[in-house]
Amino acid sequence: MSEVFEFVDAHHHLWDLERLYYGWLTDKPFLGHPSGDYSAIMKDYLVTDLKRDGAPVNLIKSVHIETADGETDPVRETEWLQELADRSGMPNGIIARVDLAGSDAAAQLDRHAQFANFRGVRMLSFVGLDFLDAPDFRRGFNALQQRDLIYDMDAGWPQMGKAYDLALAFPRSTIILGHCGFPKQRTAPYFNEWRKGIHKLAQAPNVACKLSGLAMVDHQWTVESIRPWIEVCIEAFGPSRCMFGTNWPLDGLFSDYATLIKAYRTIVSGYTAEEQRQLFRTTAEGWYRI
Repeated sequence: MSEVFEFVDAHHHLWDLERLYYGWLTDKPFLGHPSGDYSAIMKDYLVTDLKRDGAPVNLIKSVHIETADGETDPVRETEWLQELADRSGMPNGIIARVDLAGSDAAAQLDRHAQFANFRGVRMLSFVGLDFLDAPDFRRGFNALQQRDLIYDMDAGWPQMGKAYDLALAFPRSTIILGHCGFPKQRTAPYFNEWRKGIHKLAQAPNVACKLSGLAMVDHQWTVESIRPWIEVCIEAFGPSRCMFGTNWPLDGLFSDYATLIKAYRTIVSGYTAEEQRQLFRTTAEGWYRI
């Protein structure tokens, strides 16, 4: 008898446009966003929507990544998400917004930590990641490490060297690379540089990799167009340090939930049952402690 498939979504978003302020969803759309015209998702996306979308693939747990960019107090998003989790059972892990370079970073982490499902921090950067070796950032990153919290890393291949140095400098930290390193081009030279960066970063044992977000640049994606990026990540990090995510509802602009998971399952069909279980469930459970 075959094992029942269970999926833990390691990267998704929810939003309630009445409750919180999302500038990119309620003001003018963000020009230059990699997803292009995302006006179709400029509306509430709640736990009931996620559970509906995930039902065909037996979604059992989820990790929410911060997205309320307009909130002056990011703890409000964590508070709302914890309310949802307490009522509905999801999200099971919360990655919040904190400026680790800020003078109040440690205090902000402690305020987020009032909420049981808080697991760590993401800092988005559309202007590069030169801050990874900045003293102010590293002071905040040390506060993160001291509290045994996760850094959900937004980094492309040009930053992989700095990301690797950060991981080595803070060996007790937990770093999870988002979106396969967010490859922004689909050319052979770019792929080769990205692959080198991924293999470099994978040498740090305290770094894991999320297999997600590939549709943001590849809007007409197919199994074969996303396969190389996923295969390189798994080759570099191994199934025990790779986990699938959907980037929903953003990547819902280019697919439906079940189609994406089916594509992932096709790509890793050659792995053992245990390795597939790691990729779709247990790696995310372990790294995010959910």
